[in-house]
Amino acid sequence: MPEAIIIGIGSDIGRELALRFSADRWSVAGTLRGRAAGLPPAARLVACDLASNASVESAIQALRADAPAWDVIVVAAGTEEPVGEYWECDGDAWEEGVRVNALGPLRLVRGLYPSRNRGAHTAVAFFSGAGSNGPAPSYSAYSGAKVLLMKMCELLDAESPDTSFFIIGPGIVRTKIHEQTLRAPARSGANYRKVVDFLASPDPGTSHDDIYGCLRWCMAAGKRAVGGRNLALVHDAWRDGGAELLRRLEADPNLYKLRRAGNDPRMDSAKK
Repeated sequence: MPEAIIIGIGSDIGRELALRFSADRWSVAGTLRGRAAGLPPAARLVACDLASNASVESAIQALRADAPAWDVIVVAAGTEEPVGEYWECDGDAWEEGVRVNALGPLRLVRGLYPSRNRGAHTAVAFFSGAGSNGPAPSYSAYSGAKVLLMKMCELLDAESPDTSFFIIGPGIVRTKIHEQTLRAPARSGANYRKVVDFLASPDPGTSHDDIYGCLRWCMAAGKRAVGGRNLALVHDAWRDGGAELLRRLEADPNLYKLRRAGNDPRMDSAKK
């Protein structure tokens, strides 16, 4: 039975992915900060506060002792806090936001990497967010950490011959993370009205079925196609097999990676 580890299994996306993996006869383990309802009964849960290095290290040891060799790690944890302009945020809170969104998950992945299923092609998946294609004022810890994850996907993918690292931009999803913006109407700028309007609209946002479907497509596509890439769930043509998208990805090693717009990739190659 293949093994999925979901970091942040108590989040809305983490829970829904766990349910779908379990329905597809995967063994599921996950980390969570507090309590969570609605998880698969057989899921093995490990307490983990991503803001605490000691808690992360304890979770690594528990997962390595309890779980079989893993086939996929999915990072579904995240926080938008602190919301507000960088200059106005508490420095410790800002750094904690970066730890929760990027540094804690990366520490977990590093600790779990040796226990991957070495007899199969394994994958590590992250989720990107607002700010990757332009500024996201008032969300610098969140969006800055997501950009860090984008580059780390490329670096780790280059360093890991038997594992794919990729990151998926899911679009807007109806999850409880939006409550953080709603609690900060004065600090969240123009995004406050966008969130309020979205939640009041009939727009369902990205479905959890689509998130799971895109994740499984990326896992099946393989390292050459998706390794080191930032895939856009809503805009990229992965559905119905995604043959044309696969062709484009395999033909262009720089497609959907973090690059300076207009830069000649040959200049980077010449420096190596």
